[in-house]
Amino acid sequence: MKNLLLILALAASLIGCATPPPAPPQHTTLFRPGEYGSKYYRIPALVTTTQGTLLAVADRRIESQGDLPNAIDLVLRRSTDNGASWSEPITIARHTEETGYGDAAVVADRTTGEVVCIFASGCGLWASTAEQPLDIEVARSNDDGLTWSAPTRITPQIYGPECPAPAVDSLSGLFAASGRALQLADGGLLFVVAAHRTGDKWPPLRNYVCRSDDGGHTWHLLPAEASHCGDESKIIELADGSWLMSIRNPDMGYRRYTLSHDKGASWSEVGEWRDLPDPACNGDLLRYSLRSEGARRDRLLHSIPADTAERRNVSVALSYDEGKTWPVRKTVWDCPSGYSSLTRLADGSIGLLTEVGDWDTGFEIRFTRLTMEWLTDGADDGR
Repeated sequence: MKNLLLILALAASLIGCATPPPAPPQHTTLFRPGEYGSKYYRIPALVTTTQGTLLAVADRRIESQGDLPNAIDLVLRRSTDNGASWSEPITIARHTEETGYGDAAVVADRTTGEVVCIFASGCGLWASTAEQPLDIEVARSNDDGLTWSAPTRITPQIYGPECPAPAVDSLSGLFAASGRALQLADGGLLFVVAAHRTGDKWPPLRNYVCRSDDGGHTWHLLPAEASHCGDESKIIELADGSWLMSIRNPDMGYRRYTLSHDKGASWSEVGEWRDLPDPACNGDLLRYSLRSEGARRDRLLHSIPADTAERRNVSVALSYDEGKTWPVRKTVWDCPSGYSSLTRLADGSIGLLTEVGDWDTGFEIRFTRLTMEWLTDGADDGR
């Protein structure tokens, strides 16, 4: 009897000491069709400022779900408590009778504290020509996303008839891939463009990199073509200083990638990640941690619909070997879902902003806060 009581007591103590399961993801819908004076929303972009504030950016597509040249505003909501609560919408750029603004790529400058937002305006990619190209513009915030400068047109710095010394000949249209832009360790800012040339049959689109070395005031297009078989693409700096580009696959199937070991002067042959499905959709690529900055492991995160043909099951994948393999992947949205954007929150958790829905129902823009423990089923605490 005593032995039985001891066994029962030991079992009870073990149960009491058992590690609780990781907290599940927390979801908040930030934009719904029909809210805030707009029938539709699309194109999420998410960034954490140097003050730890979350900025969730989206296209407010007033009357149509389609791209430019439709009436589109760029709007955001702010959170100063890691996504627990959110501000009312703030307008970055409001459409006029002449132009709309869409497809934002956002980056927080560690050096200045400013937030830089790069986006398209004007005729739209499909109508863009070498003579009358789609415009690229920049807006800036120096107060943590509360207010924004008027858009500044940077098209003449990059391409088109007003560009005095184009790095690439015959470009007839390009736009910045929406979501995250990148700040390098040396302070430079990068964003990837998807472009077509005069005479191209597209898709696919060509990929190039734009760089700024003065905090996003001036930009230049790097002449090396990273891919001729791509579309919206994201870029990250690896631990050894190389650049890794994740490329939307217009043929569907699996995500494509390429590497540069010379700061964009040349690129490797394009490969495929067979452990990252891609239904021809925009996704995001995020540096989560670096051993050189005190973390126990180098970690990259990638968000993408986990399907080879349909935009559904947006998931987050984890790499421990600088993007060579993606052994961990977990579905966040088990339903129709498309574009997504990632950021690391001030408390170390992971922020995900996703289009949830489809073309028939319209898209909701939803924020998710998740943890490294949940992503890895408790195997990794993210430190």
